[in-house]
Amino acid sequence: MKDYVRYVESFLDRMTWTFAKTMLEIPHEYIARDNLSADDKETFDAFRRYVEKKGYSGSFSIRTYTYLNFGKYKYWVIENILNREKIAQA
Repeated sequence: MKDYVRYVESFLDRMTWTFAKTMLEIPHEYIARDNLSADDKETFDAFRRYVEKKGYSGSFSIRTYTYLNFGKYKYWVIENILNREKIAQA
């Protein structure tokens, strides 16, 4: 499991995240699967499955998504977009 965590951390750290400037009220970043290399698409898909398997349900507006807290961020996938939002520190 430790190797998987390091592998995912490496993937997430080296991605170029885009700030979602159209949703300033919900500051978050995203990456689009379509812009990734073939190897990174495989990792994206594996992480998506991990989020779906280990995550928790949460509502946003009228929709329900599966979220996963991983490191300093909360992640969720909408179609082919991986989103992340910094987890608030208490």
